[in-house]
Amino acid sequence: MNEKWLDLSIQKIAYAMYVPQNTGKKVHENRSHHALVLNASSTIIDYIFADGNTLHTRGGNLFYLPNGASYRVNSTAFGGCYVINFDADIADTPFSISFRNSDLILHNFKAACEAWKSGSECASLLSMRAIYDAIYQTQKESKKQYISGKQLKLIAPAIEEIEHSFAENETSISKLAQLCGISEVYFRRLFLSETGLSPKEYIIRKRIECAKTLLSTGDFSVSEVARLSGYAEPCHFSREFSLRVGVSPSQYCSK
Repeated sequence: MNEKWLDLSIQKIAYAMYVPQNTGKKVHENRSHHALVLNASSTIIDYIFADGNTLHTRGGNLFYLPNGASYRVNSTAFGGCYVINFDADIADTPFSISFRNSDLILHNFKAACEAWKSGSECASLLSMRAIYDAIYQTQKESKKQYISGKQLKLIAPAIEEIEHSFAENETSISKLAQLCGISEVYFRRLFLSETGLSPKEYIIRKRIECAKTLLSTGDFSVSEVARLSGYAEPCHFSREFSLRVGVSPSQYCSK
């Protein structure tokens, strides 16, 4: 999955459906739509493309079939799959992703397919939610894969917590250490050793990056950006922003 997926704008959902065992064509020529597909737990399918490349998919895998692709399907153990076909301005090669836990993605894909089958007016919205959430979960999964080794795995719960709560004023180092099951002293030392930053500086940088994004929209005042980024006092926010970015928040807005 390339970075363009992060800016994906879905133009239309063509359809969403569950494809049961021994159903569907074995040969596909010039697909009409893009598709994100989620295999059932017992499914094993290989997709052999016209260019000679093969996409191997297994139970619980999420995978992508591009618009315009031609391929044949080789089912080793076909237990069914959930398919969402859509139109969008995206260009990528076929890929398959394995998740540690695909329950949430499965729930969303099931809901989308059931809504489409029943003719629900929410079918397209549920399908879009399934796609966007799958992209989000994929990004989360890729970040976890970067955390390797015993030491990094120890602080992984803290890094994930920071990703979700850096804009909350009550985020504390002691709480992060507790999440990792280690002492605060050891947590601080280990965090600095593995990330190159202290936990406090890591949180600050997350807040500053968030603030830069909000300021770039032009939709929020400096005081609103401060609050949304996790700063109770706008003056404190302005001081830290200027120190790390080199210009004040107001100057950054006018760039």
